[in-house]
Amino acid sequence: MKTFLKIDYYLQMIVLFGYLGFAVVEITIKTDFFLPWFMFYFFVGGFQLLSYIIRFCLGYWKDLFFKIYGFVILPVWLYLLLSRLNFPLDLLSFIPLVGLFISPIMSIAYLFYCRDKSKEPLEEL
Repeated sequence: MKTFLKIDYYLQMIVLFGYLGFAVVEITIKTDFFLPWFMFYFFVGGFQLLSYIIRFCLGYWKDLFFKIYGFVILPVWLYLLLSRLNFPLDLLSFIPLVGLFISPIMSIAYLFYCRDKSKEPLEEL
């Protein structure tokens, strides 16, 4: 499990900084500022969601940050999924707007969380 936590942390770092580098290059070549940053939410957030689901299934859901992260991020992804299925969500349209501002903060916090968990002794997990 310790190996998985380290791999997950380094993969999250590679995805985040790799996409940031890609976005900078994309902006300078195509001079379209908003599309690469908008896609950042889906690309980096998708990897973090996958990591979150794997960790949840492995039983790493016991600490407070993990519960808070799931409570904040999962409604955004659920809203996007249901909206693609043409489910009426007019009363809940504030969820993606809130997620737009909270997601970058939670993304950075999730990286720190992964780093701290990959360095902890195995007994404390």
